[in-house]
Amino acid sequence: MKLKILTLVFSFFYCLQVSAQIDSAATLSDLSLEELMNVKVITASGYLQKTSEAPSTIQVITAKQISERGYEQLTDALRDIPGIDMIHLNGYAPTLIYFRGMYGAENLRALLMIDGVVENNIIGSNDMAGPAYNLHNVERIEIVWGPASVLYGANAFGGVINIITKKGGDINGVVAEKGFGTFNTSLDKISMGVRTSKFEIALSGSLYSTDGPSFANRDPDYTASYVDKAYSISGSVGYLARKSTTTLGFRAYRTPMGWGTFFNSPTQFLGLPSQGYENKGVLGLLARDVRNERSGLESPYARTIFLQNDFKPNEKFSLLTRAVYRETGIGEDSYVYLTIDGKKLIRAITASHSTRAFAEALGNYSFSENHKLSGGLQFFQDNVEQGSRKATLDTNTIYLIDGKQIVTNLYSTFLPREYDLRNNFGSYLQYIHSTDFLRKTSLTLGARYDYNSYYGSNVSPRIVLVNQPTEELTIKLQYGTAYRAPTNTEIYTAPLNFKLKEEKIRTYELNLGYEISKRAMFQLNGFRNNLSDVIVISNLSSNLTVNKNPAEVTIHGIEGQIDYVYSSRLSGFVNFTIQEGKGRNTVSNATGPIPGIANFKGNIGMSWNVQDLFNLSLTGNMVGKRRAPATSPYGTVDGYFLTHLNFRTRALFNERVTASFNINNLFNTTWLDPGFRTADGFLFSTVLEQPKRTGMLKVAVRL
Repeated sequence: MKLKILTLVFSFFYCLQVSAQIDSAATLSDLSLEELMNVKVITASGYLQKTSEAPSTIQVITAKQISERGYEQLTDALRDIPGIDMIHLNGYAPTLIYFRGMYGAENLRALLMIDGVVENNIIGSNDMAGPAYNLHNVERIEIVWGPASVLYGANAFGGVINIITKKGGDINGVVAEKGFGTFNTSLDKISMGVRTSKFEIALSGSLYSTDGPSFANRDPDYTASYVDKAYSISGSVGYLARKSTTTLGFRAYRTPMGWGTFFNSPTQFLGLPSQGYENKGVLGLLARDVRNERSGLESPYARTIFLQNDFKPNEKFSLLTRAVYRETGIGEDSYVYLTIDGKKLIRAITASHSTRAFAEALGNYSFSENHKLSGGLQFFQDNVEQGSRKATLDTNTIYLIDGKQIVTNLYSTFLPREYDLRNNFGSYLQYIHSTDFLRKTSLTLGARYDYNSYYGSNVSPRIVLVNQPTEELTIKLQYGTAYRAPTNTEIYTAPLNFKLKEEKIRTYELNLGYEISKRAMFQLNGFRNNLSDVIVISNLSSNLTVNKNPAEVTIHGIEGQIDYVYSSRLSGFVNFTIQEGKGRNTVSNATGPIPGIANFKGNIGMSWNVQDLFNLSLTGNMVGKRRAPATSPYGTVDGYFLTHLNFRTRALFNERVTASFNINNLFNTTWLDPGFRTADGFLFSTVLEQPKRTGMLKVAVRL
């Protein structure tokens, strides 16, 4: 690992020296750091403002960075960001995302939005941001650390990810892309856009398939990490009036895929050697095809349609009104083959379907240059299924070809859908006062009130002080609160007649940003998170029930980052995260460190433009040791360092054709992720194996 790190660091500084010699005469107008520093974001406050002025710790990933670094999916972009940990399941979910050490509640403590509309599954399941969420139509990704419940209500808990898509004028034509990669991977993408004096139209789609990696230690015929025609379709039609823009938009995502590695493979049932890593192999999900059918299928989907109007009659006032209808769930074609006694396979079907009708009105008014007021009213009604849909039990059995292995429940059918109606009303008010105290200072005071028909009312305040004592230095002091609503899955596995509370968090943060020069920017964040009423899922011996709200968690840490733009030819970044957390069960009084999270991790990267012929990007990710959950017999999972390379040509043939080649895990490193909360070695895997070197070749054509 040390050799690989040294190789990457040496390459970075060698290219820096070469570029400085080649491009020593570059002017500041050639640089992009100042553009990055002054890019305007909307997620932190609900209106456009510079990142340095935003009352949050925020990072932007631009379309240029997505292209140069070869990011295909959201998780590719997040791996280079400090303060974010991930556990890869190679199937279901398919990646678990944790902000700032907030292990547990998989994918439920981060809010994923697309153009300001929440994208998380309505029922509260873990699936989020899989391969259907392709980045080909993305203008930028805004990432906010810390609570944002003041603006967004429930589940804007540990952080917010807001994907801003390209508008018709950004695309300005038709772009088609084709890709081929490791594991028989294929990728098709298309984007179309146009803008006239009155209309702006954008349409994009993607299709992704792969056999996925084969983990032969689990099963020599392993096939459970496939993706079968995951697709995305999104579009918008905007009408541009003199003082307003009205937009009708829609999007649909579906990701038919295998169940991956978070369940054990039943190796003893199959007469195979143990898959290792302290897993028993008696219980588990079949990971090979059977009966001319895939090993299993998980088919999450999300569909959204919205109508919004941005009204801005003058520079002082703006009003956004939006109506949204969403559907999320698991398709009725989903199923698994599992054994719970090591003697027979059960074909279990699974499905869910939930809907949300949502309306909001958000306004901003500037009384003067120094006083700004923001507020909003939001209402939604959820029709949520009561957990996974129940089904009939078919006790008929058949034998497989070898005449020994028994399969049952082949003709199970779904029972009628059971659901709840839940209403939520939210309102917020935010005041921003700007002064010339200590040169340039702004104070943000905000509070939100929510009432939910299940868990009751909640108040979320925040206060942020932003000071710029010099042109180069920005200081942000932040205090905020947020809450996470209990999901329907948690509600219906809680003790009988017990009403779950919402999880709560209080955060304290200091952010320092310093412009070292016109070519380099340094940021340092210190934070402390206090979580209370944490919902705990018991382990297998307790039948995976929710154990009320018995836990408290404290996490503190430091994040640092340097962004470099040395010339129009070379840019780079280095960042690190140091964090530590402890939890306490208030019922048993047991305490311990937070598992699954690295106490230290870091990232480094460079992008080199060679004579305007091609761009070469090299990035590296180091993740330290991570503790397995207390339920897991495995212990500590070793750290790793992965290197990724992306080669991209300039636009050729009259600037119409671009080719790129991406290699992930360049040095073919063997690495593992820890299992998540319920990892026990019986049903749930102690650790999760990960693929080695992978690659993809793509060609894009502008028609």
